[in-house]
Amino acid sequence: MKKYGTFILIIFSLLHSLTITAQTIAADDNSVKSSYPFLTIANNNITNVQGLDSFYKKLSDLKRTHKGVVRIVHIGDSHIQADIFSGTVRNKLQQFFGNAGRGLIFPYQLARSNAPADIYSSSNVTWHFNRLAHPEIPITSGISGFCIKTDTNTNVTINLSLKDQSFNHLQFFFDSSAASPAKWELNIAGKKIPLIINDSAFSRAISLEKSIDSFSITSSDTIHAKQFFGVSVDNSNAGVLYNTIGVNGATYAEYNIAPLFWEQLGTLDADLYIISLGTNEAQKASIDEETFQQQVNLFLQKLKIVSPNAVVLITTAADSYKKEIANVELEQVNCLLSQITTQNNIPIWDMYNITGGHQSASCWRDNKCMNKDLIHYLPNGYQIQGTLFFNALAKGYNNYVNNH
Repeated sequence: MKKYGTFILIIFSLLHSLTITAQTIAADDNSVKSSYPFLTIANNNITNVQGLDSFYKKLSDLKRTHKGVVRIVHIGDSHIQADIFSGTVRNKLQQFFGNAGRGLIFPYQLARSNAPADIYSSSNVTWHFNRLAHPEIPITSGISGFCIKTDTNTNVTINLSLKDQSFNHLQFFFDSSAASPAKWELNIAGKKIPLIINDSAFSRAISLEKSIDSFSITSSDTIHAKQFFGVSVDNSNAGVLYNTIGVNGATYAEYNIAPLFWEQLGTLDADLYIISLGTNEAQKASIDEETFQQQVNLFLQKLKIVSPNAVVLITTAADSYKKEIANVELEQVNCLLSQITTQNNIPIWDMYNITGGHQSASCWRDNKCMNKDLIHYLPNGYQIQGTLFFNALAKGYNNYVNNH
């Protein structure tokens, strides 16, 4: 009888071990290190990682039950707008936890800006436009950090080229004046569906019976100005919904003075905010440390107000040069971010040091991973950074699963 009990305990232990193993994520930094020896792979971890416990619990529950949606909002500058770094992370997370949809998208081409490779947009008119990096332009930017605006009859067509990103639920953000919104219609396969305000003055949601990968919206309203800030799309499946908000040239301070952005941001119901800013602050001639710290803290306070239950993860900015001169201000900015996160016990991924630190941009260039401007990386460079970040997230998740 005793032997039988021991046998049962052994079987139970084996099954428990297999369950944990099935829940953990493979994260291999060595394959990246072998090709790029200047990387500091040993440091590829998230500091203050315990601050992500509530996020990791939601991921663990999702993996175990295959129910629910875990929502991520990644906010940044031009390194995020192209969605190569963030897209790499999205794809890897969705492969393991399930794909709940593409998330927030915007017709960047209509604002004469670069778009992620999977987003194509067109219109029958030329739009006025702005992004929050230019607060001097009198066009208010919204949830995407962008806005397109027109007074004429118009249509907008948006297409997602990836086959695995079809969607059946859309949440539109347009017409910042709730008192006198323009009239819009959603056009799908010749069918016109009125878009009416539901639970918010700034968003209008609609669910479809069948999944689509493209749509058009039209407005023949000539009385009210028409503004479009973006649309969030998902597929009603369990999994990860990874939204990206990237704005070329943006800083913490410019996000802080965009009121409509903050009014709309909470509707994405984030479980985790990832913040990747700092490059553009470091392009200035000098850094006022007190002002920079105030702007970062104000940004974090605003996040807490719009999403009190979400956790925040900050990433430092990878190395870059300034007019082909090594950027000491960037090192200063990243040190300040590390100080702020240490003081407030906020999780941080130190991409700056992990990817080589001061003057490492030249190593990335020599390995054909960096643009000749020595500020932006080439697609393969962003993919490497995305892989490293995903691995750091995965290590934190694996430790959480193994200890809970």
